[in-house]
Amino acid sequence: MKRIVSIDIAKAICIVLVVVGHYVPANSPAWYVALHDIIYTFHMPLFMFASGYVYIATKKDVAYGTFLWKKVRRLMMPYIVTSMSVITIKLLTQDGMSVDNPVTPMSYLRMFYLPEAGYFLWFIWALWWMFVLVPLFKTPRARQWLFAMSLLLHYVPYGLPLEFCLEQFKNMIVFFMLGVVSFECKLLYRLVNDFSLKKSLIAITLFVALQSINMSFGGGKIITTLLPYVGIFFVLEVSKLLCHYQTIEKGSVLLLVSASSYIIYLFHTTFEGFAKAVFRKLPLDSSLWYVFVPEALIVIVCGVIAPIVLFKIFKRYKVTRVLFGL
Repeated sequence: MKRIVSIDIAKAICIVLVVVGHYVPANSPAWYVALHDIIYTFHMPLFMFASGYVYIATKKDVAYGTFLWKKVRRLMMPYIVTSMSVITIKLLTQDGMSVDNPVTPMSYLRMFYLPEAGYFLWFIWALWWMFVLVPLFKTPRARQWLFAMSLLLHYVPYGLPLEFCLEQFKNMIVFFMLGVVSFECKLLYRLVNDFSLKKSLIAITLFVALQSINMSFGGGKIITTLLPYVGIFFVLEVSKLLCHYQTIEKGSVLLLVSASSYIIYLFHTTFEGFAKAVFRKLPLDSSLWYVFVPEALIVIVCGVIAPIVLFKIFKRYKVTRVLFGL
């Protein structure tokens, strides 16, 4: 239970970082741009790691077709519903207000092979292909070979088509498989799950040091290669610190954010967009820090809280549970 709770906390931290990372207006101060750049060194690899870990930790012996149908209902049905909703909202509002990434009626067709409603939806396509592929490797040994192949695929310098987000799948499967082997390999399992204050301090120190080098000197290829893995290690240790020093109860805010993470991911940019559109109409100078900070906080809170409210509403009704994979 503590194992899953620590991963849930990591997911909660990650989804908040996603929301923060997707708000970076043109007049952002330098410190906020630096925060954005730090988040982007590891937040999606962390999400993929958590997805792979939870997948293998909760894996059940079901037929391949049954498993894929479950993922269609869990991932692709919400993707289609959300894409159609967001595209419709943008078509209805983009003539009267500023909208990020405007769409056309052709977007209803393009969404079936590209994340047309919002680029951030690539995550769902990439995760879908992982769930198509990984169950075909039925033993821990076979999954270790897949991890090795995913490392090769990640670092070999050639691209895959952007359609169906195959390029993002290529770049991210290594982190999903790292989550898988971290559950199945005894050494990695202990690294992920065993708590020690010394290990947490090492993770924090390493993260701060590498991020400082990257920001100050550009890092270079070795540093940028290490940052996603160090970021995953850092957030996992922070999660275990929270578990160790604080009682995480069933109704805690962190677990609520984690449980709502998929709905937050699907809708955060929509609610952030509404908040940004309102602020753009106000006579405020966002280049001033005392205007930017509260404005950013309000936009980010809208991107987290409003989808949580949606999650609670969607859970009440069978039709919305089906439409949004709940």
